[in-house]
Amino acid sequence: MRSQMTVSPIEYRYGREETKAIFSEESRLLYMLKVEAAITRAEEEFGLVPRGTAEMVERAALSGRVTLEKVKAVEAETGHDIMALTRVLSQEAGEAGRYVHLGATSNDIIDTATALQIKDFLGIYEGEMVSFILVLSDLVQKYRSVPMLGRTHGQHASPITFGLKVAVFCSEMMRHLERLREMRKRVLVGKLLGPVGTGASLGPDALRIQERAMQILGLGVEEGATQIVGRDRYIEFLGVLSNVASSLEKFATEVRNLQRPEIGEVSEYFDESRQVGSSSMPSKRNPVSSENVASLARLVRSFIVPEFEAAVTWHERDLTNSALERFTIPYSAILSDYILHRMKSVFQRLQVNVERMEANLLSDPFVVSERLVTELTERGMPRQEAHEVVRRASMESYRTGRPLRSTLRDLGVLRYMSDEELERISDPRTFTGSAEEICDRTVSRVREMVGHEGDRD
Repeated sequence: MRSQMTVSPIEYRYGREETKAIFSEESRLLYMLKVEAAITRAEEEFGLVPRGTAEMVERAALSGRVTLEKVKAVEAETGHDIMALTRVLSQEAGEAGRYVHLGATSNDIIDTATALQIKDFLGIYEGEMVSFILVLSDLVQKYRSVPMLGRTHGQHASPITFGLKVAVFCSEMMRHLERLREMRKRVLVGKLLGPVGTGASLGPDALRIQERAMQILGLGVEEGATQIVGRDRYIEFLGVLSNVASSLEKFATEVRNLQRPEIGEVSEYFDESRQVGSSSMPSKRNPVSSENVASLARLVRSFIVPEFEAAVTWHERDLTNSALERFTIPYSAILSDYILHRMKSVFQRLQVNVERMEANLLSDPFVVSERLVTELTERGMPRQEAHEVVRRASMESYRTGRPLRSTLRDLGVLRYMSDEELERISDPRTFTGSAEEICDRTVSRVREMVGHEGDRD
C-alpha cells in the first residue's frame, strides 16, 4: 500500500485549523450531502418526490454513514466523484435512495457546496478583519499626536504623526470590509437547474424548487446559469481577497522598512527568552512575520489569474475550470485568513519607539521646507519666488554644510519674518496640519462601522 505523503505546506505549515477545516475533504463531502438533502426537501415540498423522502435522505446524509472512504472506493470504479457520492447516499437512504439527485447535475452540487464553504469562510474572515480594524483603531488613537518623519520616494518629507500613518491603514481596511459585505449577495449563490441551466427535469416548478433549495441552505440563486454558476462571482471573491492581500503586504513592508536599524522607529515583537533570528548571526531580530505576510500575499494574488482563465468555458460547460478551482478557492481563502491573522498579531504587539521618531524628525532641518514656502507666501513673498528662495537655500546648505537657517538669512527671508519666527517655524513637531483630526475622524468611523465587535485576542 502506498504511504501517505504530505506535499502542500498548507498541510503542515500555513493556515489556521478552523479555516482549513472548512476546505478539508471531509467537510467538502458534508457540504455536498447538505446540498443533496436540501434539494430533496425542496422537491418534496413541491410534490416532485413522495412525502417522507426528504427525511430519509436527510437522515442518511447526516448519519455519518456516507463516508469519504466509501465514496472514494466507488469513485475508483466509476471515475466520477459526484456519481460516487450519490450512489453511496442512495444506498444509505433505503427506499428514498431512488430519488437522490433527481433533476440535478454534478455542478448543482459542486457549486452550491462551494458557496456554502465560502459563506462559512467569510464568517471567520470578516470577524478577523473587524478585529484587525479595532487593533489599528487603538493605535490611531494612542499615537494621534506623535510626530514623525513623512517619507516620499524613500526620502525625508514633511512631518506626519504615527497615528495618521496607521489611520491610512485603518481606513483602507474599512473599505475592504465594505467590499466584503457588499459582495456576499453576488458570491453566495447556488443553482439547481441541471446540465444546461434549463431545469427541464424538474418540471414547471423548476425555478421555485431551486429558490426553495437555496433558501433552505441560506444562499442566493444564480439568475442565469449554464451548468455552472457564473465564474465572475468567484473572480470577485478572489479579487477582494487579493485586494486585502495587497494592503497587508503594504502594511508589512512599512513595518519592515521602519524596523531597519538606520530608522528604528517601529519593530515587531521579539521574544528574547527563546526566539532565534538567524542560524548564523545570533544577534539578529528580523521582521519575519511581516516578511512572511509579504511573501504569501504575492501567492494569494497569483491565484486570481487562473480563476480569470476559468471564466472562459465552451458553450454551457466544460471541465477546464474544474481542476484549477481545487486550488484557487481553498488556497486563496486559507492563506488570506492566515496572513490577515498574522498581520493583526504584528500590530497587536508592535513596538513603537516614540523617542526615535522624534530624534529622526529633528535630525533633518529640510523637512520644514514646505512650511517655509507657505509662511513666506503668507507674509507677502510671491509663492513661486518663495519656492525658489527655499530651494536655493537648501541646495546651498547641502553643498556647504552650513545650517539651513543661515543660508535662508543670506537670501533675505528676515525681511519677511523675525529670527525668532524663523526658529519657531523650523520646529517640525508643530507642522502636522490636520493629522490629529484625521485620526479622530477615522476612529469615529470605526465606531460607526463595527462598534466594539470582534475579538482582539
